[in-house]
Order: sequence, then C-alpha cells, then structure tokens
Amino acid sequence: MSTAQNLRDERLKKLEKIREIGWNPYPSSFEKKQMIGVTREMEGKEVKTAGKLFSFRTHGNIAFADLKDESGKIQLFFKKDTLGVDAYKQLTLLDIGDYIGVEGAVMKTTAGELSIVPTKYTLLSKSLQQLPHEWFGIKDTEQRFRQRYLDLLLNPEVRDRFNTRTKILRHMREYLDGLGFWEVETPIFHPLYGGANAKPFTTHYNALGQDMYLRIAFELYLKRLISGGYERVYEIGRDFRNEGFDRSHSPEFTMIEWYEAYANYHRVMDVTEGLFKHLAQKLNGSPKMKIDEKEIDLSGKWPRISMADIMRRELSLEVETATQEELVDYCSKNKIELIGGETKGQLIFAIFEHTIPEKLIEPIWIIDYPEDVSPLSKNHPTKPGWVERFEGYIAGKEICDGWSELTDPLIQRQRFENDQKASRKDKSEAQQVDEDFITSMEFGMPPMGGIGIGIERLTMFFTNTWAIREVMLFPTLKKLGGDQSAQQAPLPPVKQNPYSIAREEALKLVNEKLSSPHLRKHSLAVEAAMKGLARQLGGDESRWGMVGLLHDVDWDITKDAHDQHTKKTVEWLKEIGNTDDELHRAILSHNHHHNGEGEPTTPMEWALYTCDELTGLIVAVTLILPSKKLADVTVQSVLKKFPSKSFAAGVNRTQIQMCEEKLGIKIDSFVGIVLKSLQDIANDLSL
Repeated sequence: MSTAQNLRDERLKKLEKIREIGWNPYPSSFEKKQMIGVTREMEGKEVKTAGKLFSFRTHGNIAFADLKDESGKIQLFFKKDTLGVDAYKQLTLLDIGDYIGVEGAVMKTTAGELSIVPTKYTLLSKSLQQLPHEWFGIKDTEQRFRQRYLDLLLNPEVRDRFNTRTKILRHMREYLDGLGFWEVETPIFHPLYGGANAKPFTTHYNALGQDMYLRIAFELYLKRLISGGYERVYEIGRDFRNEGFDRSHSPEFTMIEWYEAYANYHRVMDVTEGLFKHLAQKLNGSPKMKIDEKEIDLSGKWPRISMADIMRRELSLEVETATQEELVDYCSKNKIELIGGETKGQLIFAIFEHTIPEKLIEPIWIIDYPEDVSPLSKNHPTKPGWVERFEGYIAGKEICDGWSELTDPLIQRQRFENDQKASRKDKSEAQQVDEDFITSMEFGMPPMGGIGIGIERLTMFFTNTWAIREVMLFPTLKKLGGDQSAQQAPLPPVKQNPYSIAREEALKLVNEKLSSPHLRKHSLAVEAAMKGLARQLGGDESRWGMVGLLHDVDWDITKDAHDQHTKKTVEWLKEIGNTDDELHRAILSHNHHHNGEGEPTTPMEWALYTCDELTGLIVAVTLILPSKKLADVTVQSVLKKFPSKSFAAGVNRTQIQMCEEKLGIKIDSFVGIVLKSLQDIANDLSL
C-alpha cells in the first residue's frame, strides 16, 4: 500500500472518531466575522474567523498552528488552560489541510508573534488528502495545471496573476462603459463559422436536429447589432478554434471585441491605445512596465507605419511591386515555411510575420494589410489590394488586431466567395458565405471600426508571463490514462516519479537495447537538451529529460523499418509495467512522419521533435573543430553551418526551425539553450 493511501486511511479513522464524539465534520455554515487580514489589525480584541490549517505543532500543554484565508495568515496559539482539557486533547483529530473556525483574543506571544488565542474552535471541513509541504510546494508544471486548487493554495504568485486578470476585465469594462459602449452577449453555437480564419469545433444540436459550430469569433453577430441600431457594443467571452497549442495560443480562449459606428481604424487605434494606458495606470500606477527583460513606456503617441513601409525599411523588400514568384523565392531563401497555394497577399503577410515582429520593441501600430488576409476589412481608399487593417506590437509581441469594417454587402459576398475558392490547403479555415450576415448588411450598415484582443494575451502582457496556460485557471489538458489516483496530490518532500520508471531503469534500457556508443550518447544529449528546454519553457525537467533519454531506444531493431520506430519502445515500456500514455505519446510523436501516430501537440512533444535534430548538428560542428571540444562550439559557429545543406546532410533543418512557430523561441536562442545543455554534460558525451 502506498504512503499516500496509508495517510488517507489514518485520516479516515480520525473522521470516524470525529463522528463518534458528535462533531459534524462538514457543517453547512460558520459565522465568520473577520477576514484574517483584518484580525491582524485587532490586537487586544476578540475575533471570530476561519481558514485552512497550514501547519500544526504541539509542545506539551500548548500548540501552534498557522491559519490562512485569501487575505493572509495568522498564528493560532492553543493553550490547554484556555481551551479546557477535552477540547485541547481533541486537537489531535485535526490535520494540516482542515478548515476550522476559531474564536478568541488577538495577542502577541512572548516571542513577539501576533496570534489568536482560541477559546473555542470548530471543525468546518475534514481534509482526507495530505497537502504538499508549503516549503516545497508543487513545482511540476503539468501537476500545477491539473490541480490548480493546490497551485493557488501553495504558490501565492499564481493567485496574484489571476487577480490581475480579474482586474483587467474590471478596468476594461470601466474604460469602455465610460466611452458609451454597451456590453452584450451573442450566441456560442453558430450555424456557420466566421469572423476569423480558423478551424471550428463541431457539435450537434439535438433539439434542432442539426450540426452547429462553436464560435471562432463574435464579429459577425456584433456587427448585426450595429445594423440593428446600436452604435457602440462590446462582448467578453469564450472563443473556440480547433487548432494546436503553443506558448501563446490555446484552442479555447477568452476575447474582447468591440465595434463603433462611424469610426474608422484610426479611431479604433486611438481607443485601444487609451485602453492600454488606462490599464497600465490602474494596474501598475505608471505607464512604464517590464516585458521580458525590457522596460517599455506606453506613454506618448504610438507611431503608425504601413506594412509595406516597415518591410521596405527593415528588409529592403518592395512588396508592393514584387511579383508572386519573387516573393515565393524570398520565402525559400529565408526558410519561411509555406503551406502551398498562397496568394501574393498571403505571401507578403507570411514574410512579415516571420521577420518583422521581433524588431518592434517600442509600442507601434502596423497598418494597411493585404486584402487577401483581411476578408472583413474595408478597402484602402488609395492603395488597391490593401485594406484599412492594423495590428499593435509591443516588445516584439502582437497585442491586438482590428480594422475599418467592410460595410458593402456586394464586396463582402465577393470576399467570402473568393476565400472559399482560394487554392490553398487550409480550406477548413476559410470564411463561410454567411447569407444572414450579408442580408443584415443589405438593410444598411453604417461605417464602423472594430477590434479583437485576447484576454489571455493581455494578462500575459500585464503580468510578464509568456505562457498562455499560466494565465488560464483551468487550461484544457490531455486526459490522463490508467489509474486516475495518479491525479491525487503527492506526498512531499518525496518526489514522485511522473512516469513510474526510474532514471536508472531507463538507462538500463538504453544500454541493453542500443549497441552503438554513439546512439547511447545521443540519448544522453537529447535528455540534456530536453531538460534545458524544460527550464526555459516551465516544464518538469525530470519528465522532459526522460522523454529525451528514451526516444530512440528501439533504433537498432527499427532503423530499417521506419514505420515501426518508437512503437517497439512503447511496447517495451508496457512490458515493464509503464502505462503512462503521455510518455508513450511523446515518444511516438517525434517519428510521426513514418509511424502514422500523429504530429506533436504539446510543448514537450514539440521540444523533442525540434531539439532531436539540433543535437546532431551541434555534435557535427564539434567534430570539425581542431580541438574537437564541445566547450569550443559557439552559437555563431552552429548558425554558420545551418544553411549549408551539404554539411551534416542528414539533419532536418526545417524540423529545427519549427522551434520558432511551435515553442516561441527564436532559432539563435534555441541553439544557445541546447548548446549550453550539451556543454554541461560534455564529459558524459566525451566531447
């Protein structure tokens, strides 16, 4: 029986005893008169408060505990002569994690610690699971997301982050309401999806007997309201886009969109700029803020520069006069991945997205976008093929997207139809022809401007936290396989192995199954790289490292049968009792091109997919140095060899470059992280 189960059984015995002596371990209410934070200002006065026990220690006829609620913590100083013999003895029925109510005076102990001296205590909820120790907390990222309730209890900075999110919503409403906007709600189930280029989630509406889509945007319904006579509307709610995860995107997320009649995109930029300054002042008391390691000043007028002009200035590329063939050639030479069938406007946008944002540090508006990537935007009056659209960038990060809204129903129909007919591979992301929306336009739609901003993006921005799941209380996670008791809280300070396989056992598997010393060293190299990336991306080092260590264990017997590579590894893991689907999935996904198991989806899986190839390139660079020492390799020396396809020809450069799209790490930084990780274990690699 596990230690966790033993401890739970002990608490169940206490629960039985509690019922025997007549206590109600789960009463319906308690008259809490003061928050704990308030009691700390009430020295010498009687208080009645409640909270969760976070420590408990006895010393003969006295005992001490820490009691917490959302406002703070205070010490409890139990005395036998104050409580009475029976009540003091029954303190042994309490455990860390229980909720209790106390009544008594606030005083300082002889050690000077402010404390409540209870004359009475009441059990309010008996905890059956042992909390992780406060000192160790819970650090494993996956566990923190799955058990957010523990994360909030043990990591105060997490609660502060979500409090900031709540304040952002409050202050946004305050700002827009002050400008005369109406907050509204529109449907989540849509008969057609539209308002953005994204793949939808599909469901079936039994009562109507028809398939429906979860909305990907609010836009088309909010604009119907403008047709209906509203002049300023906004909505805050959930959108759903059936696409992958990365550090800044989630398939389920919260948006705000607002639309203003008689306004163009310059007016929308003015309002949005004012919103950011308003939020900064409310949250930070200053227009200055930190993003990554950069100090950014939001004050002053943010410059506005067209997409064509910024590309001319930064890339010396004349996109307005360039031919489609020249743009495709530029993408090829600069390793910009295309999906095939892009129009000229889509090529311009792809080049922009790949090259320009990282250069935009101070707040700036990029305006005037290609019509091909903006089917709901109004045509620019003096630039054929371009529209009045903008995006805001700060510290190299996109913060919002908006435009002057298209209000001509004939052009809107043509745009919808063109998007449907475009010869592109992502057809499922194309705009649908929404006849009801077009009809609402035909009844007359005034000029207007609109914008959409992700609330998670805003929260990341104002908390300097650049991982989207860190700003979502309950991010969607892959269902755990096997024994669901694995979701229970671990017993600290013992570190539970997340994969039920020790590193020693994994190393044994590597040494038994891989005959080549080179492949064994490769396994160690990828393990080190994965640990380095885990540190960078907020993952669990032991978990990510285990994936790297085991990813190629079956290579000796599958090198001539690529469709079986990684499948045999999973079979071996199951044979030794490992049933962790997440581990198996991570290993399988890095060979998805051949084994048909599906491409990576999580940051850990993409990290393996990209760094696996990079370790090989770094070792190849090492071996051509006169010293043949890994310590002498530099980021620049690796990047110098990167474009040379004849050097280390077996290394898939495109796979490595996916670190930018899938992990949000630029290639030079990615090389630096992996190189440093390998250099730290150079002795193990004999390099």
